[in-house]
Amino acid sequence: MKHTHLSVYAIIKRNNKFLLIKKARGPYTNMFDLPGGKIEFGETPEQALVREVMEETSLQVKAHSLAFCDSICFQHTATADNSAEELHHIGIVFDVETEGYSNMKIDADGLDSNGAFWFDPTVDDTENLTPFAKIAVWRNAK
Repeated sequence: MKHTHLSVYAIIKRNNKFLLIKKARGPYTNMFDLPGGKIEFGETPEQALVREVMEETSLQVKAHSLAFCDSICFQHTATADNSAEELHHIGIVFDVETEGYSNMKIDADGLDSNGAFWFDPTVDDTENLTPFAKIAVWRNAK
């Protein structure tokens, strides 16, 4: 089976670290990803970005600008019936400024995230990053 998945993602950087989430489900389960997710029916990419960042981190988006768009194709095993799937994943990735770090959610949300954390590319291993997180870290690590 083949699927196309359109998502938005937030690059949130502070003190040269990136805010990432631990994926709880989907093809990237147990990997580290940028906050974000699917654009729901009728939403603009910007509305989806604000909603997803709030849902996964409890942070308010203060400002955003388009960083890059990219797509990847890969195969994974669907969890429902163990069948092989091909996924065409399209990501719209934004540089995001947020506020409210003192109230940031670091625990699992019971849905897509097993918690948020600050990823330091100078110390932490990049092997477990999702493809869009790897691109974002590579493009922005300084």
